[in-house]
Parts: sequence; C-alpha cells; structure tokens
Amino acid sequence: MKDRKWVIVLALTAALLSGCGEKPTETVYQHLEAAVELEAPFEEQQEPLQAAEVKENELFEDIIALGISDMEKITELADEALASIDSRLAMIETEKESIERSYAEFELIKPVQDEMEDEQLSSLLEELIVAMDNRYEHYQKLYEAYVTAAKEDEALFTMLKQEDLTMEELQAQIDGVNASYEVVAKEKEQFNQYTDEYNEKKRLFYETADLEVRFE
Repeated sequence: MKDRKWVIVLALTAALLSGCGEKPTETVYQHLEAAVELEAPFEEQQEPLQAAEVKENELFEDIIALGISDMEKITELADEALASIDSRLAMIETEKESIERSYAEFELIKPVQDEMEDEQLSSLLEELIVAMDNRYEHYQKLYEAYVTAAKEDEALFTMLKQEDLTMEELQAQIDGVNASYEVVAKEKEQFNQYTDEYNEKKRLFYETADLEVRFE
C-alpha cells in the first residue's frame, strides 16, 4: 500500500508541475469550460419546471370548473398541485446549487487576470468577469422572485380547499400570484440578457486568444 501511495503522490506532483507551464489563456479556458459542465443540472431543471407549471395551471382550471360542488375532488386536485409545487421548489434548489458551484469555478479565473501580459486579453477578461458577476447577481434576484411566486401558489391552492372561501379572497390571491409571476418574468428576461452578454464576451475572448473552440 505504501508503494501505491507514493505512485499517486508522484503522479499528482507531475501533474502539478506540468500545470505550471500552462498559458494564462489556457487556464481561463479550463475553468470556463468546467463552469459550463457544472451548470448542466441547471439546464436539466428547465423542462420539468415548465411541465410542472403547466400541470398546476391545468389543475387550477379543473378546480375552478368544479365550483364548490365537490369539495372532496377539489381537495384532491389541490393536494396534487401542492405536491407539484413542493417538487418545483426542490428543483429550484438543485438549480441554485448548480449555478453557485459553476460560479465558484468561474471565480478561479480572477487571479489569472494579473498574469495576462496581453493588454487586450486582460481587458476582455475583465469584461467577461463583469458580465458573469452581473449574471450571477441577477440569478439571485430571479431565484428569490421565483420562490416568492411559488409560495403564492401554495397559498392559493391551500385556500382553494376552504369551504368558506369568498370570491373576494380568491381574486385577491389570484392577483397576488399574477403579480409575483410578472416579477419572475421581468427578472428572467434580465438574467437571459446577462447570459447572452456573458456568452458573447466569452466567444470574443476565445477568438482573440486564438483558442480553437467551436461555437454552436
């Protein structure tokens, strides 16, 4: 076992020594692409999140169509919607964890900026860092807005199980839900804009650094 341990240590040492000769642009590239991989769970949540939202809307319409004629069925549908919301909130936490791990990897490029001898590349890297920082900061706002909206959904479906619910109370809650998702839509649009800006800055950096990367 001792011999095997020494082999591992020697291999790691060799890898570290070979890494010392890396160009700053190559180091940046490795961290940026690793950050992309760490965002895979974020991407994977988008389709099931959308599907859950659509299903909850359908459940709401089914409940409204029943009126108060069948409270047992209404409760069953509302509970199904509440379970779906719980699932969405779990997906959002997975999404957030993915974004945060990706950003932590991205931040490893910041010290490399001081090693950039080419002023143009250093300037482009600074723009890239600013774009990603803006994107990350705005994701936090989007996350908070989405969780708030989901909680409003929870309140709505819980309310629908009340036999003494008035139309005024229901309408007020519906208005609250709609208002919260308007905020989500606004924050999502801004986040997507920052994402596009970041991707464009990254493409320009790669091209200027003569990194052979194919963009799709």
